Amino acid sequence: MGLVSAIKDRSARAVRRALIIVVGGIFIAIGVGFLTSAAWITLEDVYSSIAASLIIAGVYLGIGLIALGVASSSGKQDAEPAPRTPLNDPATPPQPGALPPLAEAFIIGLNAAYAARGRGPAIK
Repeated sequence: MGLVSAIKDRSARAVRRALIIVVGGIFIAIGVGFLTSAAWITLEDVYSSIAASLIIAGVYLGIGLIALGVASSSGKQDAEPAPRTPLNDPATPPQPGALPPLAEAFIIGLNAAYAARGRGPAIK
């Protein structure tokens, strides 16, 4: 029953975490609403109501466009997998300049140890 209780504990933590995220999102949305209202009141006092609505709409439009731009640019990187180069020799070092020399030496030794035990390379 240890496995079942571990799964129950893990799922309970996931549900609790999701509930906290939802509640946090609700409070953030309420805060943004109040900030928008305060910005509207301030801008309406300084300018007119039309100018206030245009400024607030422009801010939200800009934030939305930036978010869409970030989401679309990161999607292209996720869709294209990095080209994989097969390693013929487990002791083949990584590309020069990618890692510090000490880290490269560690990875070469780790791959050689895995190859001696009959496993594949640790870092591809």
